[in-house]
Amino acid sequence: MDEAQIWEQLEHRGEREPLITPGEARAAIPLLRREGSDAAAELAARLARRLPAEQ
Repeated sequence: MDEAQIWEQLEHRGEREPLITPGEARAAIPLLRREGSDAAAELAARLARRLPAEQ
């Protein structure tokens, strides 16, 4: 999937359903940040904002 396709998916506003667990999201965030594209960084930021605050 190229960056344009990632942006298209990020901008799609469909019905929201949880797709991954909070633990999976926490694991994905550093991987996305390492990826280097703006779309991956935006996705990482969106995941991080949706995670509950750590206790």
